Amino acid sequence: MSLIRMAGMLAVLTLLCACDGRGSSTGPTLPAVELSPTTVGLDYEARFTASGGEPPLRYSVSPPPPGFSFYTGEGRLLGPGTEPGDYSLTVTVRDANGLENVRTYTLKLWERPEVTSAALPAATAGGSYEHVLAATGGRPPLEWTVVEGSLPTGISLTPEGILNGQPQGEGTYPLTLRVQDAHGAEAQVQLGLQVLAPGQNPDGGPPDGTFPLSVGNWNIEWFGDPLNGPANDDLQVTNAQAVLADAGVDFWGLAEIVSTARFNELKARLPGYDGFLADDSTRVSSGTSYYDADGQKLGVLFKSDVVEVLQANVVMLSSSYDFGGRPPLRVDLRIRREDGSSVDVTALMLHMKAYTGEQDYARRQSAARALKDYLDQRLPTQRVMVIGDWNDDVDVSTATNPATGGKFESPYQNFVSDTANYAFTTEALSRAGIGSTASRSSFIDHQLVSNELWESYIPNSTRVIRPEISGYRNNTSDHYPIVSRYNFGQPSTGGPGDGGTQLPVFINEYLPQTHNVPGTSTPDYDQQFVELVNTGTTAVDLGGWKIHDANSYAGSDPVRHVFPSGTMIQPGKAYVVYSGPTAVPTGVTNATAASGGGLYFNRGVNDGSSGDTVYLVRPDNTVQDSAGYQDTTVGVSYNRSPDGSSTGTWVPHTQLSVGAEASPGLRAIGAEF
Repeated sequence: MSLIRMAGMLAVLTLLCACDGRGSSTGPTLPAVELSPTTVGLDYEARFTASGGEPPLRYSVSPPPPGFSFYTGEGRLLGPGTEPGDYSLTVTVRDANGLENVRTYTLKLWERPEVTSAALPAATAGGSYEHVLAATGGRPPLEWTVVEGSLPTGISLTPEGILNGQPQGEGTYPLTLRVQDAHGAEAQVQLGLQVLAPGQNPDGGPPDGTFPLSVGNWNIEWFGDPLNGPANDDLQVTNAQAVLADAGVDFWGLAEIVSTARFNELKARLPGYDGFLADDSTRVSSGTSYYDADGQKLGVLFKSDVVEVLQANVVMLSSSYDFGGRPPLRVDLRIRREDGSSVDVTALMLHMKAYTGEQDYARRQSAARALKDYLDQRLPTQRVMVIGDWNDDVDVSTATNPATGGKFESPYQNFVSDTANYAFTTEALSRAGIGSTASRSSFIDHQLVSNELWESYIPNSTRVIRPEISGYRNNTSDHYPIVSRYNFGQPSTGGPGDGGTQLPVFINEYLPQTHNVPGTSTPDYDQQFVELVNTGTTAVDLGGWKIHDANSYAGSDPVRHVFPSGTMIQPGKAYVVYSGPTAVPTGVTNATAASGGGLYFNRGVNDGSSGDTVYLVRPDNTVQDSAGYQDTTVGVSYNRSPDGSSTGTWVPHTQLSVGAEASPGLRAIGAEF
């Protein structure tokens, strides 16, 4: 064959190759599409089918979201996903000739919805009823339905989760409720709605003829700020709505609110609530000079059918520097009830200077002096509360004195010492070692009241709400909400300095975490106990009194123990309630096992749990005494110090009697009462 002929054949072959695409410079192209968002746990499929290129095409992705699978021969992504987030997927397609195309796609994976409502407040037959169900996660809008059981006649459930109407027919109505997000992901909860006869009281509610008010304060960390605090602002709003709706508090003082738009969105999600921020020139005097659109602001939320705002203004402007540039927001309130009666209260919201440096401490101390002067001079006889983020504790400061190496005294000692005129409702929690933040054990979110308001404070009603929200510290706030309750119909006895009531019967000792059953690795839960002491001069019939932990007190679990009628605690003596019957000593008359099947106290935070609160509640459902704890030691009880004193502080039993871990029914030193 001649060279000329061979060259011609090569040219034809080359042309044929070009005609059938082999060696073409045109490679595959991935589609320019947007991936549909989804929710954790739902089936999901997306295909990245490329056009062009020489088959076979091979696909790869880096990285696939957690839980997803990717099929390289088909360019197919399959769920369900396991972790919420905003993901960036880099997909590459390569053809048989080695030509490739790369494109980046975004996929939003929403957190699975979770119901946070743990109980429904009781309704009264013929009365108005409204309650907002709460859930976190899920892609909005969330839709609620009843899947089992039936609502009382007259009550309806809106898709937004609002139970309202005028119920008829007394009794308890078991319900299974479902919340479903926009993708179809769902969660269910079983609750009971109790409808009472007119005049009947729900267990744990205030008696008829009283005038209740609940007050809360909450620093919602950098709320709505796009750069600081929780990264997902949508999720933060949803979680905040769940916390506030579930708490059902009448009046909230809020701190660290940045975005007015996000605040208004939150308010719109809470039917029946009104509110405003410190820079709202239409409702607050002097606010815009000290608070701006991009800064941390104080604010209020309140039930508009309970609370009327008479006036609002930012005060103590000359002390703004000492308040960290955030002078207090004063709001004068009128608390109303349906019968037309009312009570006026003045509330001051504050957010003190942060950090633990010596100068930070000095500024808080100076702000406290200015605050007390203001209250003493301008509100000497009014019912006053000062609530918010105080950024320091009231037992001892969080700041260290460099001269001594120890802690400074509380910068608010001027209030703590003036027991005739002021009291911190949060002081008992602080001294019990309970924390108000999600990352530290110190208690820095306080409620201060004047002696005029203290008369209506329900003793030991102040509590820390620890929302059951996964990742709360990172997606909601670094502070917990604080709530107190008041009753303007039945003032408490005593003054600010004596805890609000004289306590002839009180909690003297309790054991939250027990040793194991001998020879096993199972805790002997029966050994948990609560010891009561009567320091009065006459015997007290405990019939109808109750012992609660935090869950049963909130109504989400049954009462732990109800004392039968005729249960007497003699003067100067002790009475012990054990968790189970095996712990009750044989032949004793001053001890019993819990009637609810156990005390169920939680382990401490130091042991991977949440700590707990022990409540002693009278038959009228007012709190006689309570004790909260954060950490636990196996077998070691908490005991009053001095032992047998209703005003004693709580210490581990081993501090009172070396070598003795607990002494149920006996004095700390082992002697008889």
